[in-house]
Amino acid sequence: MIKVTFFGVRGSTPCANTKYSKYGGHTSCVGVELDDHLVVFDAGSGIYDASKLAMEKPEKEVFLLFSHLHLDHFMGLPFFAPFWCKDYKINIFAGSLGKYGGISSFLSRTFTEPLFPVNYTDFPAQTQCQDFLPGTTLEIKGATINTCVLNHPNGAVGYRLNYNGTSICYVTDTEHMLLKRDPAIIELIQNSDLLIYDSSYSDDNFANYKGWGHSTWQEGIRLAQEANVKQLAIFHHDPANTDERMEIIEKMATDTWSGAIVAKQGMILTFP
Repeated sequence: MIKVTFFGVRGSTPCANTKYSKYGGHTSCVGVELDDHLVVFDAGSGIYDASKLAMEKPEKEVFLLFSHLHLDHFMGLPFFAPFWCKDYKINIFAGSLGKYGGISSFLSRTFTEPLFPVNYTDFPAQTQCQDFLPGTTLEIKGATINTCVLNHPNGAVGYRLNYNGTSICYVTDTEHMLLKRDPAIIELIQNSDLLIYDSSYSDDNFANYKGWGHSTWQEGIRLAQEANVKQLAIFHHDPANTDERMEIIEKMATDTWSGAIVAKQGMILTFP
């Protein structure tokens, strides 16, 4: 069985007041349970809530895959409980940091004083870092993970996790091309069961954010329909979108296509 849990669904910055209570304010973090194994996409502020699930797993091993390393996607990393347990092994993958020295170097430079009082190299857990080029296929505990490059400042990676006949795609952050689907994304998501897609904006305000590296919920639907995806999870919500605005987006999206849902913090989806 595969279980997908949305621990953080917000983009750019956490949102903490009551106007965000229905859809959630934590930044990007999605946990995918593959039977006893846990794969985590991104380490935004939502990864704090993933700690309990990780600590309950009999396999004391976690696989952490980064889409990219902008602040909202790694800010929660030192608050993920397994990092503080010496009997845990955390396997960290990144495909966008080659020209910046790689993931191990990045984390070692970042989590140090004065930003954080404990150096990354002193975290008790056993950590293993792996850099790869987008387009590489990864193998994790019986799962095959396909990757592709995304259109985002400083680079980003899209993932397709295949396990026991089910495919989960995590595609954030990316800016789409007008009037043309991204062929790399279409190939990645083709015939998948779930597409988690960057839907920060809507078609009516997309032009205001050209070059910011994000997409729209309408483009998510267009991609899903063209690639024969079974279900789309609208994700990476703009911090300007309160619950009231997200309710409007949810109504428009589900009216447009029955396969669309809006990801909410704490939402769980299961696949046989």
